[in-house]
Amino acid sequence: MSQKARVSHRHTTRHAATLTMIDETRHAASTVDLSHGGVSLQTDCQIKLAQYCAVSFQVQLGDASHNVLAMGQVVYSDADAELGFKTGVQFLRIDDASVDVINRLLQA
Repeated sequence: MSQKARVSHRHTTRHAATLTMIDETRHAASTVDLSHGGVSLQTDCQIKLAQYCAVSFQVQLGDASHNVLAMGQVVYSDADAELGFKTGVQFLRIDDASVDVINRLLQA
């Protein structure tokens, strides 16, 4: 899926994130934007396309901190002059609590 093929609403969000690959390699990242279908991340290195991964980050909603954890697949990883690399992860599996947090963020 290219960045231009998006059909769901994107919410700009900035949170420290971790991208964990199948081989357990971890990459520090920052969220750029988020939708029901996936997340765009700022990464320091280019990530191979089609890799399966887990993405996790914390969100502060009111007085409470919430963890978001999703399993996904890398759908793009492009060089970006401002961000280093912009990496898109399409969600494949996400728990109900994380879906609730994303819904609340997208309604804000």
